[in-house]
Amino acid sequence: MKSRSSELRRARPLLGTIVEIGARGPGASAGIEAAFREVETIHQLMSFHEIDSDVSCLNRAPLLTPLAVDPRTYEVLTWAQRISALSEGAFDVTVGAELVAAGFLPEPANSEYPFPEANFRDLSLLPDNRVLLKRRAWIDLGGIAKGYAVDRAVMMLKQFGVVSGTVNAGGDLFVFGAAQPVHIRHPEEPGLKFPLGKILNSAVASSSGCFSAREKIHAVNDPLIDPRRNRRVNWRFSVTVIAACCIVADALTKVVRLAIRQAPRILSQFGARALIIDRRGLRIFPANENDTMSSSLETAARVVNTETRASIPHQAVTGL
Repeated sequence: MKSRSSELRRARPLLGTIVEIGARGPGASAGIEAAFREVETIHQLMSFHEIDSDVSCLNRAPLLTPLAVDPRTYEVLTWAQRISALSEGAFDVTVGAELVAAGFLPEPANSEYPFPEANFRDLSLLPDNRVLLKRRAWIDLGGIAKGYAVDRAVMMLKQFGVVSGTVNAGGDLFVFGAAQPVHIRHPEEPGLKFPLGKILNSAVASSSGCFSAREKIHAVNDPLIDPRRNRRVNWRFSVTVIAACCIVADALTKVVRLAIRQAPRILSQFGARALIIDRRGLRIFPANENDTMSSSLETAARVVNTETRASIPHQAVTGL
């Protein structure tokens, strides 16, 4: 078995963060290049800022007029609509107007201002990758596209014969082929990391406001919108979701924060698990005493809840 030192690893600034890709196998170098190209394409298709992106075209398209988009954009919108319906609107990609008003996004050029009550139900997905808006809304895929880009990068690595690898895009991670240890940060002590366990053939996504400026820690300054109330909210705690694919893990971090009562049911539908770290320690849900994942997460919880930095034996979180 090759050592981890034989892994080829590269990093580039993409998706508003640093994307790091590691790979082992005969096609590692070509696979990494193809994966980076795919991530860059996802960015160009789904960026709120790029004037020619699918998202920008949708935001200024005439109402009730079908617009053809790239199949990848259509796939992301399909996932978004599914999660929006399951969460009863807690997750909603039509929150662009609120993010613009809060100063997190620039106002789109040549676009009418959105209808105040527009929501995900005003977005219709038609055959042949066509999308139609019933009421003006500004779509922002920032809460889901990064996870999708990670999944697509993994797909490209596998197509090039990579036998094991990792794709890490600023908190959105997928590991395949060989288990690797993963750590999570404490939201109030970003320098403090806790071992989650070894991840294999699974995705991990984490979201929190832990990197907000200390002097603004009590202000509502995080780019998180509650679509049902059209207002910004603070994270207040960190959320980590482990799922079979990164697009689901990425989106469900917001669902857990905004719809915590419905979250166990929604997580169960995707076979996912969530960890919340706050001042009370770490909580896991939905919990299942009979699976390997919960056993590993319970070990991590004991580390967090006893406030120790001691190393613990890593267990593999696999088989999602």
